[in-house]
Amino acid sequence: MTAETSVKHSKFIAFCSRVTCDEEAEAFVKTIKKRYTDATHAPYAYVLGERSDKSRASDDGEPSGTSGVPILETIKNNGLTNTVVVVVRYFGGIKLGTGGLARAYSDAALAALTLAGKTAFDKCAVCTLSCDYTFISIVQNQIYAFNGLILGAEYVNGAELTVAIPCGKKQGFYAAIADATSGRVTAVEIEERYCEIKGE
Repeated sequence: MTAETSVKHSKFIAFCSRVTCDEEAEAFVKTIKKRYTDATHAPYAYVLGERSDKSRASDDGEPSGTSGVPILETIKNNGLTNTVVVVVRYFGGIKLGTGGLARAYSDAALAALTLAGKTAFDKCAVCTLSCDYTFISIVQNQIYAFNGLILGAEYVNGAELTVAIPCGKKQGFYAAIADATSGRVTAVEIEERYCEIKGE
């Protein structure tokens, strides 16, 4: 999911994800910052807990209170918890002022949250599946049934698929693959990382 807005030539690109702890939220922030190392700033905020009683916000070099807090307030005003939002900014040469910055970051965060029900970054298990050609359609059906994503495929003496499955669904996916193919296809997990997954 990507929500992009522009204000006086400055570009704001916002991302959001579901998270359950500080470590997941910080990992998501690092993932976005790694992808946009040339950005001017990347403020963020997140809210955690069933009662939304834990939160953190960072201005990442912007004037104090002009970015992290507006992002945080946008999350809270939408009644969300276990949610992180990062807004990447590319400075366009025109200063927006503190009020303008706050509005720009708040609007960008809101755009990301609005789209979150359709598409979102999610923590995924990346794994490989090796199978005979006769099982390809069965395997693909299971991948899509578990809201997975095919990252790559090689077809030499069969098929080897690299797929991403939301971590919360990976155990069910592994069991379903084994059951659907009578144990002839198994998933070998490589790593966990954040991927852009379409919402259900």
